[in-house]
Amino acid sequence: MGRTVRTRAVKPVARAVPAPRSQGRVWAAFVTAFLLGLAVAFLVGSWTGPDATQQRIAELEREEADRDAAQLGPLTDQARQTRDRLAPVLAAMAQAEATPTAEVVSGWRDVVAEVARTYEQSPSAGNGINVARSGMRTAVQQLAAAVKTFELAAGQQEPGRGVLVALAREQRTLAVRTWSVAAVQLDVINIEAGRGHVHVQLSTDGDTGGLAVDGAPEGSGR
Repeated sequence: MGRTVRTRAVKPVARAVPAPRSQGRVWAAFVTAFLLGLAVAFLVGSWTGPDATQQRIAELEREEADRDAAQLGPLTDQARQTRDRLAPVLAAMAQAEATPTAEVVSGWRDVVAEVARTYEQSPSAGNGINVARSGMRTAVQQLAAAVKTFELAAGQQEPGRGVLVALAREQRTLAVRTWSVAAVQLDVINIEAGRGHVHVQLSTDGDTGGLAVDGAPEGSGR
């Protein structure tokens, strides 16, 4: 008889499967690394000082301030000279009841043209000085237009002559108003620069609607 072979039942062995890594721990590690990177970047920036862009901006600001300081004095002197040169012309225009003669108008033209030539150059400067200089130049140009209109009126008959004279006087008024705005701007930037009040408004007869002097003593406010 053959032998009977007995087989033993083999029980399956359960293996321990590692639990999946928690996603929360992964995110925590990522955030920690990110914050550490920011901290290192901040420390490096603190040690090395401002970057090249910031240094260049500061350098340009210093250059502009130095340029403005160098131009403010000459511009103020130029404005005073303009005021003194134009005052007689403006007074004569205001007092002229009829059409001035060609000889009188020619004298006005020579004075205004001479003043206008002093504003032909516009060196680069900051906004404050640029606004003041541009306003003064525009006022002088407007006054030159008024003189030209007076010239045209001298060669016309009525009623055209009266219309041109009225237009010339209006141009003169606009010139004075424009100058008054530039004069206030010049006053402000002189005060900010520590030079005190500067009053270069054009003296005129009658109300032209221009900005008046603030009443502070010349040179005060330093």
